[in-house]
Amino acid sequence: MARHQVQELAVHTYDVQLAGGAAQALPAEVAVDGVEAFLTTVAATSVPWPFAPATIDLHAAEGRSWRLTLDAGGVRCDGLAAGAEPGDLVMRGTASDLVLYFYARLPMDALENTGNTGPMEQLAEWDPNA
Repeated sequence: MARHQVQELAVHTYDVQLAGGAAQALPAEVAVDGVEAFLTTVAATSVPWPFAPATIDLHAAEGRSWRLTLDAGGVRCDGLAAGAEPGDLVMRGTASDLVLYFYARLPMDALENTGNTGPMEQLAEWDPNA
């Protein structure tokens, strides 16, 4: 619970700074943890992915990487093995930018994207509880 509260506070602090005209990046340690927390809790589900299977690789400039796998088993976050073939979509940016994208504070094109953005767009719109 405290972990999530730190993430919420960081994003809402960004909102206040943005409203004041001087938004700052989220602190790196908070942002890296925020990417991990979002991918393993908010995005993850065992509800079968209803679209074509896909993999999405996310790389934070701070040196961390994750892989989202979307398939009949649901959506899960795995570590990204060194030397792995690139996913269907590869997203790169600072951890702060990744978190701010996840929470709809930045558009997808604020990140460096290589490959098919369709699965990430579907994930953003999909409600597995519907």
